[in-house]
Amino acid sequence: MWLLWVAAVALPAATGCSEDNDWDPDPTGGSAAGGSGGSGATGGSGATGGGGSGASSSGGGTGGSGGSSGSRLCPTPLPSSWIFCDDFESSDPVADRYFEFSADDGDFKRVDSEAWSGSHSMEVVFQSGEVEAGGMKVTFGRNPIGTQSHTQQDFTDIYWRMQLKNQDGWTGSPAKLSRATAFAGSDWSQAMIAHLWSSGDVLLGDPAGCVSGSAVQCQGYNDFNNLSWLGQLPGTTPIFSTAASGVWRCIEGHATLNDPGSSNGVFEFWIDGNLESRADDLDWRGSWTEYGINAVFFENYWNAGSPVTQHRYFDDIAIATVHIGCTT
Repeated sequence: MWLLWVAAVALPAATGCSEDNDWDPDPTGGSAAGGSGGSGATGGSGATGGGGSGASSSGGGTGGSGGSSGSRLCPTPLPSSWIFCDDFESSDPVADRYFEFSADDGDFKRVDSEAWSGSHSMEVVFQSGEVEAGGMKVTFGRNPIGTQSHTQQDFTDIYWRMQLKNQDGWTGSPAKLSRATAFAGSDWSQAMIAHLWSSGDVLLGDPAGCVSGSAVQCQGYNDFNNLSWLGQLPGTTPIFSTAASGVWRCIEGHATLNDPGSSNGVFEFWIDGNLESRADDLDWRGSWTEYGINAVFFENYWNAGSPVTQHRYFDDIAIATVHIGCTT
């Protein structure tokens, strides 16, 4: 099932830090090369977004390299602190559940050949030399580009999780995987971006802000001329190595916006429940407070192109205001 909870509430350089050319966003929302835009389901009341100072999150679920288990499906009902969950068990069109979905001409699709939970997941096929292989965008909270839920809330503290499996014999460092961001304008201008992408065999956190004082400097999506890079956070687990391929990995990111005018923002991520890297002194947004974090993207964008035709899989993606872990 899938659920959208609506509340009242030195390492190798990272590929593309200055050339993050994702597929062009559709400024009207809806799907991109994938079908009709998402409507989303409604739920009950829930908790508001997290506080501004950020909490240190330790521990987390274990596992992530095993097989599938029905117990790991999206919980029903969703906890009040969860915003979104998709275990890909629903047979409804995937595009209906996302603000924007790119199916890459059928190479990014729901399948029953692999799963972390239940019997379905999303399969990605990177053709040899292919750069862009589709993706899914979730929006929430007050959001100038459009929102799927929580229309009156601002979120300063967001966790997002995915299960990821690279096929046996995986080759190469696949660049863009995911990001959380704060959209600041209807032209897709951004105030901050919490990137998760590859650096060689490991996952890399690459935080960026785009605020001076209380004014957003970026104009339009991925305005790299105005982004300020806040310091790379390399992981330690070689999840993209050939030797480590063929197993499911639980990946969870966490971003907390700084208090206005302070440098106490947080960015951290876990793999299989183990903390890989963390910073808690970030100035994500200066004193800007017009919006909170209001989107999370799950991506397949390989700047250099895949060296061979190969597959990977997503399952059990979730977004929440609390640590999610790997077994729920």
